[in-house]
Amino acid sequence: MPTTTESLWSLDTNILVYATAIDAPESKQRVALTLLERLFLSPQGCLAGQVLSEYLSVVLRKKTMPYALALETVSVWSQTAKLLDATSQAYEQAWKLAATHKYQVGDALIVSICAEHGVKTLYSEDAGSLKRPLGVHVINPFAELER
Repeated sequence: MPTTTESLWSLDTNILVYATAIDAPESKQRVALTLLERLFLSPQGCLAGQVLSEYLSVVLRKKTMPYALALETVSVWSQTAKLLDATSQAYEQAWKLAATHKYQVGDALIVSICAEHGVKTLYSEDAGSLKRPLGVHVINPFAELER
């Protein structure tokens, strides 16, 4: 349960997709919905703008949501959660992380944005080989389900 001393934390795109996809495995959707609900209730919960852009791209590409509803969803989420923007320094750091640690550029950008804004924890299915890139603790919330 969140506490008042909790540090900033964020969700990756895959969490949002699992929360809203009608074909998501039930166990993963349950975990994702719990995190999404927590995001809206916690003043320490944040979303990188990159995450919302990726989410919109995924749902429109897979046609899992009508265009108008997808736009409304990201708009509501951007107004409900603290939205983190990307600076030119975040892009530079992301490119370095992608080049040196074989991260996907989008994943590296999300980590870089989180690091720049002081986010300490990022929930993502894509934990990668680094567990604390740029000081951001990447946690796979589905790891227990896969055991």
